[in-house]
Amino acid sequence: MDMDLIGGRLSAQKARKRYFLTTADMAGLDYTLPFWVGFGCGSAMKYYRLADLQERAEQKYGKEGFAEKQKELEKREKKRKLEEEKKRKDQQARESKKQKLVLTVPDWGRQPLTDLASVGALAQKCSLEQLQQVVVFAAEKKLPVMEAINAVKDEALLPRENFRELQPKLAKVLDSDADAALKRNAQKLAKAEASRAQQAKLNRRITGTWDLTVTNKQAKVSGNKGTLDISRDGCGVGYIDFPCYYGNLEWFDKEAAEGKYMEISTSWKVDWKRKYGKLRVTVKKDESGDDLVEGTFNAGWHRNGWPATLRFTGVRRGTYAGDAEGNDDDDRETDDEL
Repeated sequence: MDMDLIGGRLSAQKARKRYFLTTADMAGLDYTLPFWVGFGCGSAMKYYRLADLQERAEQKYGKEGFAEKQKELEKREKKRKLEEEKKRKDQQARESKKQKLVLTVPDWGRQPLTDLASVGALAQKCSLEQLQQVVVFAAEKKLPVMEAINAVKDEALLPRENFRELQPKLAKVLDSDADAALKRNAQKLAKAEASRAQQAKLNRRITGTWDLTVTNKQAKVSGNKGTLDISRDGCGVGYIDFPCYYGNLEWFDKEAAEGKYMEISTSWKVDWKRKYGKLRVTVKKDESGDDLVEGTFNAGWHRNGWPATLRFTGVRRGTYAGDAEGNDDDDRETDDEL
């Protein structure tokens, strides 16, 4: 529904633009208010008859003058529509080109880049088309390649010489050993991935009961003992308990084990009011190979003069149930999925 033209009458806002009139010019003209005007609808928009508006415009500018202004308006509107259509088509062409480049990027170009040397190495190994593909792919995925990608983020096609000019920091690495740079980059990525996988495996051993010790320096809490108990199935059964700090574990998501620290929501009641907190914890191995945990706990409430967040370390109470069963966590998860 066109809200500017109702019942053959034009809204005041549109009338001022189309007939080149001011509010003062339209004073005294017959108008109507829309049927929905009422309490809570805000200021009502007035609607005027087209014939009255044209007559008033011709009185102000003369018949020929008004006709000339209308022609100029039509030219401007036509030019605006053509420009908008051109922008729309250009944007569609850029997006289509980018999408094609992203879909056709070579497999080796999908390797995340960790430094400028890696970008320079790719610039050497790429053909012009492949370089364009890799650059656009990295920009679309927002990979952390610093200025090297950000500078060409909005360019779908970029000649090699322009790439070099836009990236003066790459000049010193464009002539380096490309294969060696990419090999170092791949090794760095593999090492990081292995570290993440090892940490995830350790974090999945979080279930069980742990004896905790506060490591804050404040005398009121330093050395205080506590307990962390996390159910094996991770379905929200468990708690963390320190003197004057407590939290029931709201949930335990196995996917959270993929990060270095797992974040677990907690809650408890203080003076009959529920308080929500956050537990951040990670599992490590000590020098003897035993499990230990460390992390922080904010209970959502604390006594005046006491720290809001406790830092702690802890050791397992007893043995890990998975060790007793002779199954590691990865095997058990596979069985559960089946």
